[in-house]
Amino acid sequence: MKPWKNILIGLGAAFFFSFLYLTGVIDLIEERFYDFALHFRIQRERLDNVVFLNVDDNAIAYNGVFPWPRSVTAEGLLRLKEYGAKAAIFDIEFIDKGPQGVDGIYLSQGLPADFDQSFSEINSSAQELFSALQTGRLRAANIGEYAGFISEIIQDERDDLFRKAQGVARDNDLYLAQASALFGKSWATLNLRYVPLTDSEQAGRRPMAEKLFSYPVQADAGIPKGPFVDILPALPSFAEAAKGAGFTNVEIDVDGIRRRIYLAQNIHNKWYLQLAFAPLLDYLGRPEIELKRGEMLIKGARLPEGEKDIRIPLDSGGRMMLDWPRENYFDSYKHVSFVDLSLLDNIESEMEQYSRVLASTDISFFAQFDLSLAKVPQILAELRELFDAIAPAKTRALENCSDESFAAYVDYRAQSRALMGELIVLELAAKVRALAEELSAEYPESAALIEEEAKYIADLGEYLAINLERYEKLNGETDKMLRDNFCILGRVDTGTTDMGVNPFWGEYVNVGTHAVVLDTILSESFIIPLGHWWSIIFTLLFVPLFFAVSLKLPPLLRAVSGFVATALVALAAILTLRFTGYSFAPLGTLFAMISAVIIREIISYSSSEREKLFIREAFSTYVSSDVVKEIISDPSRLHLGGVKRMMSAIFTDVQGFSTISEKVDPEDLVSLLNRYLTAMSNVVLDQKGTIDKYEGDAIIAFFGAPLDLPDHPLRACVSAIAMKRIEGEMNQAILAENMSPAPLLTRIGINTGYMVAGNMGTENKMNYTIMGNAVNLAARLEGVNKQYGTWILASEDTVKATGDRILYRRLDRVRVVGIHEPVRLCNLLETTENASPEQKKLVEVFHQALDCFEKRDWTHAIEGFRETLSMEERGPSQKYIDRCEAFLKEAPPDTWDGVYNMTEK
Repeated sequence: MKPWKNILIGLGAAFFFSFLYLTGVIDLIEERFYDFALHFRIQRERLDNVVFLNVDDNAIAYNGVFPWPRSVTAEGLLRLKEYGAKAAIFDIEFIDKGPQGVDGIYLSQGLPADFDQSFSEINSSAQELFSALQTGRLRAANIGEYAGFISEIIQDERDDLFRKAQGVARDNDLYLAQASALFGKSWATLNLRYVPLTDSEQAGRRPMAEKLFSYPVQADAGIPKGPFVDILPALPSFAEAAKGAGFTNVEIDVDGIRRRIYLAQNIHNKWYLQLAFAPLLDYLGRPEIELKRGEMLIKGARLPEGEKDIRIPLDSGGRMMLDWPRENYFDSYKHVSFVDLSLLDNIESEMEQYSRVLASTDISFFAQFDLSLAKVPQILAELRELFDAIAPAKTRALENCSDESFAAYVDYRAQSRALMGELIVLELAAKVRALAEELSAEYPESAALIEEEAKYIADLGEYLAINLERYEKLNGETDKMLRDNFCILGRVDTGTTDMGVNPFWGEYVNVGTHAVVLDTILSESFIIPLGHWWSIIFTLLFVPLFFAVSLKLPPLLRAVSGFVATALVALAAILTLRFTGYSFAPLGTLFAMISAVIIREIISYSSSEREKLFIREAFSTYVSSDVVKEIISDPSRLHLGGVKRMMSAIFTDVQGFSTISEKVDPEDLVSLLNRYLTAMSNVVLDQKGTIDKYEGDAIIAFFGAPLDLPDHPLRACVSAIAMKRIEGEMNQAILAENMSPAPLLTRIGINTGYMVAGNMGTENKMNYTIMGNAVNLAARLEGVNKQYGTWILASEDTVKATGDRILYRRLDRVRVVGIHEPVRLCNLLETTENASPEQKKLVEVFHQALDCFEKRDWTHAIEGFRETLSMEERGPSQKYIDRCEAFLKEAPPDTWDGVYNMTEK
């Protein structure tokens, strides 16, 4: 192929696939290659200050079907404040109002205590009135005045109880907002909309979003603003209480996979940040942001190690590539179930209940008999005071957004747990049980009451100890997990539909995206997408250049080098992403290379096939098709030279053909000869033999070259027997058609031995033929047929190599002309499979007679040969009879070895 055609093929393929880049046709396949290359990216340590606070199956089983009363979430925020969490990032929307809630703790404990206290004061005033009347301290004239005073007391207590009872029903939206404001680090969701909001209340929230949540971004002209036209923040109460907010909308590629994300979006000329990016910027000191094509610059970010600029590479659409972890959601980053926070609240509530009930028992009765328990009533009284102070402190903290009140709330609870710990150290349960045994024996009449009360106190003490241990352990573990960490709250239960696909996982909880955003930016593990123009330029340069360099290579090496170069380009793209983070799209180059290599080789193959067809047509008129195939597969065989190998040669000749040719017209002779040679040659070719040449009516052929045939002796013998079989059928036809005055009778000689096969002659004129002494012997054996009256003679080496597949009879050992080494003659009759019983009998009797002949038993030999003579029309039997009769008259000398020297070819 001409050089310019090579280069043109490469250039054409490069232009075609570069055009496909511009049309986006191969973008989807390119994305899949990117996913594949990500699997080879170097593993790194993941961020350790991000924790998922999961709304999982356990949390839902504990708190009920989601969405929960917002008081549950509010209590969780108070826990996060207590633990000192860096931020609470809500991937949970609070767009609509929630149902009213119930203050369960106050309903079960506070309200009954308030009722007891109110009615106790009313009862005390009534008792005092009755006592004054009985003792005469109250005059009848003053009864009305005093009754009015009691009535006022009852009215005040009634109003106070009613107000407190109303407090049981709690506005959970307000409660969540108060908890969020008190925590001070919660981040709400913004819902970006593709169409304008139509609900007047929701549409009216946009000014609030612009005021509270927009971020100053310096964007270059021409930066796309994105597809969103409106924004919906959370409920005003919660939005105003949150420290900030961010959008949760994620860009999903056309194949449904999340690979990239917008960090900022412009709506009505205001910029809003992604949900995880917003608290991150707050953590970094609210730095300036510059948004350019292909890059976002965070200027002067304040990190623990100092202030620095962070450059975030963006793709052509202004999105950051996400550096996904290879692990699934639950195996990446840290996780805490929200149920742990709910459990802590419940355990604290139970411990308060146990402590209050314990204070109402007759613990003082037992304490008087054991001085170590004397402190217990005092501890329980202090606990009750602390419990009474906890709820008001919490209420003051929420209502006034007071860190001081919250600190008091936390401190009261810590003091209460410390006092509970003192009770446990006193071994209250064990000591009360021991005292119960002693006191029951001392006061048998009260034993049952003593033992019952002791068991009640001991059980309460044990429950308190168990729960305090559970609380301290769980509280310590949760504190360790959440303290000073970004906490991301979202649904991960089996009922959630917030699932997506990333390059590693076909199902991934979308809440995990926010951790990946934080991780990618803080670790600066950025993936830098190179635009399509890089790929186009590389394709247009690399592919034609490779075809220009490789055009002189041999076809096979040329094709292999093309595919190797293609593989190396793919490998280079993978390694570049692995070690540098640059994402290069190589498929245009790969497709261009593969298609160009295939097209080039098809064109080359087509041209080569035309050349081979010319060779096949030209050479098939001179040599066998097998030789032509070898020359085509390996043109080097046209060189002069040969290979020595074990083969079988076959020579044929038509008896009396000269006489026949004199009686036939030359044109008819040619037709007769062609008919004969075609039939005989087809036999040889059917057995995969090679026709060496034709010499008039004679055929010279061989088996075992150029094709390696392990059973070449058998094939040669089978060919000879088939020739004689076909000869009979053909003679009937040509005699009936008057093509010949006499039948064509073929003599055949076969020999096996080492011969040289190859191209003989000159560079300009050569012939694929065989040479060697073994070849000459085959030619001599063909002529020896005339002296023995046989049609097929083969050497003993040939027939032995066929096993028992050929029926033959042994003849003399002879020396043919030009060959000194004697050879045993073997007359082939038929294949063993097709031999008739008469033929087998002939061979058996002939061999018996030949054995007598070689033992000089001439009389018995004559008898045997006369019997075989009667079995065949023509053969060597008469020759052996004549010899025996001559030897009866004059025996051969004792030195005679039975070898006959042939004097004729």
